[in-house]
Amino acid sequence: MNQVKINKLNFEKLHGLGNDFMLLDGRTVAIDISAAEISEWANRRTGVGFDQLIVLGQSEAGLSYRFFNADGGEAEQCGNGQRAIAHYLHHQGVKVHNLKLSGQGGDVILNYLDEDHISVTFEQTIQVEQQCIAGIDGYYVEMGNPHWVYHEPQLTTKDLEPFSHIVNNHFKTGANVEAIKKIDDHHIQLRVIERGVGETQACGSGACAAAIASATLLQTTTPLTVSMLGGDLKVSYDLVCDKITLTGPARAVYQGQLAVRKK
Repeated sequence: MNQVKINKLNFEKLHGLGNDFMLLDGRTVAIDISAAEISEWANRRTGVGFDQLIVLGQSEAGLSYRFFNADGGEAEQCGNGQRAIAHYLHHQGVKVHNLKLSGQGGDVILNYLDEDHISVTFEQTIQVEQQCIAGIDGYYVEMGNPHWVYHEPQLTTKDLEPFSHIVNNHFKTGANVEAIKKIDDHHIQLRVIERGVGETQACGSGACAAAIASATLLQTTTPLTVSMLGGDLKVSYDLVCDKITLTGPARAVYQGQLAVRKK
């Protein structure tokens, strides 16, 4: 008969504008989890409930990050998640000033001024390509993770889910889908359907992708306020789009402990 060992796993629940996360700190302990466990924990009725899981790591090379969507699939990048990491590290006594983290989505630089002004800077070449999908003009933006951005005049009233499925099926690995509407040259509205999650209150990397694409789609300019269901983020970028800074709030919600059963 197999013995089942129950291990305790500490976690922290955080959010950035309602885009919520469960964070596991793997800087000093090994984190061994499965996609099925992540999906179970993400359930909002029977689990912790979250949009993404964050796994923080530490090696000789420095701090590292990993992100997992609610369906258990790994995501390359998450701007709100990076700011949640900055909030967590600050309250763990780490100096978050030009702090570098590495991961699948590339290197990022974190800065914590206060919990309403937390910045993540993506220092990488952003790929932007005009693409038409199902007769709709839009832009594919590679932010370390994939996005497809388009203009939607009926942004606040339209059901975005059906078209987001069409866009996701267009790409082998799927894509986050951003629908945008212009308020003025320095302000847009945004709704996001995140790959492996569904519509979220906010998306940091999506706000950055939308800011880049809206410069052409809607003739906006930097710096740009991006208003989402959960609130506003500020995005600024240079002319060649290889340095993008996202600034906004993050909050800790609660700490908890999971009983993880291992055979």
